[in-house]
This record gives sequence, C-alpha cells and structure tokens, in this order.
Amino acid sequence: MGNSRKSGRGACGKDIEFASSRKAQQFIGAKMGRQTVEAVGGIDGALGCRLKQAGVGSAKKLSCKMQEMTKRDYLRYMMKETGSNVRYAMDSYVSMKKHCDQVKDCKSGRRASSRTRRC
Repeated sequence: MGNSRKSGRGACGKDIEFASSRKAQQFIGAKMGRQTVEAVGGIDGALGCRLKQAGVGSAKKLSCKMQEMTKRDYLRYMMKETGSNVRYAMDSYVSMKKHCDQVKDCKSGRRASSRTRRC
C-alpha cells in the first residue's frame, strides 16, 4: 500500500480504492466553484437528486456539511439522507477530502473561528 490513494480491505481481502474513478479525479483537480453535487465522485444522479431535496444542491454546500462532521458522521449522514451504500458514501468523502487537501478552496467548518467561516 505504498500509493497515496485511500484504500480498505474488501470482503475477499482485496484492496478497494476509493475516489479512483475518472469523475472523482476530475473533481479533485478542479475548483469547486458552482459545481453541482453530482460532480463529486461517488454521487450519481439519483443520490444527487436526494441531496438536493435535503437542501444540499452544490458541491460547496456538501463541503460545508463535511467540514462540520466527523468522517463517521458524514458517512452516516450520506447513507441516511440519500440511501447510498458505504462504498458510495466513502467515495464521496474521499473525493471531497482529497479536493479540499489539494485545491484548498474549501472553507473550514468546525475547526475555524466564527469570523473565517463562510459556509
């Protein structure tokens, strides 16, 4: 496991790579701007629609949600709000996390002071 991708062990003992799709890689490398939630790796049209119904229509809003939660809470939130499985929830988490670490256009949530928070 010398590569920088997040991975876990699957049921058969094989490594699972998260946020490794072309869509996830494109999202990770681009500015968030006005991208919809469907641009995030692991979120397809159906999951994106459910997130929009929950009031999270843009990648920026999802980033704000993610910054306010722990990883575990985020995964639970995604599974509860969208009905996604763990794989898609984890793909979206890793995609957002890598984007925030690489592009640095995410606003800090629970770790920031109230003056610097813009979510």
